[in-house]
Amino acid sequence: MHNNFYASGFLYHPPSQQILLQQKVSIDNMSSEWLLFGGVYQEKEDPEELFRNLVLDLLDMEIREVLPVYSYLNENSDEFQYIVYSQLGELRNFSSKNGQTFGWFTFKEVLKLKVTEQTKHDIVVGQRVIEAAMRKSLGEHTFQ
Repeated sequence: MHNNFYASGFLYHPPSQQILLQQKVSIDNMSSEWLLFGGVYQEKEDPEELFRNLVLDLLDMEIREVLPVYSYLNENSDEFQYIVYSQLGELRNFSSKNGQTFGWFTFKEVLKLKVTEQTKHDIVVGQRVIEAAMRKSLGEHTFQ
């Protein structure tokens, strides 16, 4: 594993097919971009543990299984970027906390949100991974 890495991801609610994203309130109270939950490597953490700790800190919620989407080397920062997700059985609303708002969106709605191109790409790849896992669980052929 690369020494420096950044892990980010989203929570996914299968019955509604929605993902949870966060939005940080800007200083001038203008709406800012919607983001994945993310953080920088802390000593002795792996990407899954880092994501678990982020969700615990931000949402006061423990998650069990963290599933990989993909990883890549960010050429701008020379850090590996790990994209992950975790499934939730219950669709919960989360109150704003520390200048951050949280919102549930379908994959189609995400395409209309104010997000970076990289975030949009990460979410689209995440959607494909989730759909492939669903097809595989139904016994359909996948290219995994």
